[in-house]
Formats: sequence, structure tokens, C-alpha cells
Amino acid sequence: MCIKLPQGHTDALGEWLAARRSAETGIRWVAPETIHITLKFCGEIHPDMTEAIAKLLNKEDIGGPVELSVSGAGGFPSLSAPRIVWTGIGGEIGKLKKLQQKAETCAFRCGVAKEWRKFSPHITLGRRNEHGPLPEAAVKAIEKDKIELPAWRVKEIVMMKSELTPGGPIYTPLKHFELRGKL
Repeated sequence: MCIKLPQGHTDALGEWLAARRSAETGIRWVAPETIHITLKFCGEIHPDMTEAIAKLLNKEDIGGPVELSVSGAGGFPSLSAPRIVWTGIGGEIGKLKKLQQKAETCAFRCGVAKEWRKFSPHITLGRRNEHGPLPEAAVKAIEKDKIELPAWRVKEIVMMKSELTPGGPIYTPLKHFELRGKL
């Protein structure tokens, strides 16, 4: 389950990624059309389980709209030697964390294992297989070109199917869930 960004935000991040593709090596930058905020990754699950989660999400009060923004860049575990390059999420983070917990709980009640890592709101921009440090010029370029996108109101979450292909993942929306309750 995830949150899709407004098209203007996706376009702006796509431009940022295009500049990186020509400058840095060793990082597999994501395709702009795949950009999202992950709330709950369920992995490969049976269609019956997908339907059960969808029914539960439709019954539950999963919360109301959330105002979010996008800013900065960093890396997990660090930007100097990242496995993941990301941009951060700001705004109503408390509400976002409650929304993520609702998605986690609904999936768990339908048989999906709980995530053991603490929820860290971000958007993945690139991945890296190497364990060593990035060249200093690459780190400086990422830090220099600040990502700052305005706030927007999230009004729905999306259940996505993820299909891994040699050309990268293909995401297909399965269900949309309106945020209409209170968090």
C-alpha cells in the first residue's frame, strides 16, 4: 500500500533524477513513474489475501487526508555510502505514521507478516549494490541540488501490484482507498 505523489511532484523528481543519471555512477536511479511513498510492502500474496485486505481497509476508518511535503536527500545507512538514496517526507508526519500503522495492522490481520523495521517516511530515488563510499563529487552533487517540493493533501492510498522485470519494477494499481475518517 502506498501514496502516489501529484504529477507535478513526480515530474520535478524526474528532472532531478535525470540530472543524476548523467553525473553519478553505481546508483540505479528509479523511473519517475514508479515514485511513491510505501506504507506497507506485502510481498507476493495470493489474490484472496489481497481481497481480504481490501475489504478490511474499506471497513476500517483508516483516517482522513494528510498534508505532506518532500524535501532533502539522504541515504540509508548514510549518504556517503548508501545502499538507498532517498528524499524525505515532511508535513503531518504523526498522521502519516498513524495511517501507516493502520495499513500494517490491516495487512497483519489478513496474514501478512509485520515489518520489523521502524517506519521511516521517505521516497526511494536510487539503489546501490556496492558497500563502499560514493565518490565525494557524487555526494556533493546530491547535497547541492536541494529537493524542495510544496505540500499537498493526500486524499487516498493505493494498493499496488509490483512486478519485478529486468527493466525495473512495474506497478499496477489494484485498489484505491479514500481517506475520509479522522486520524
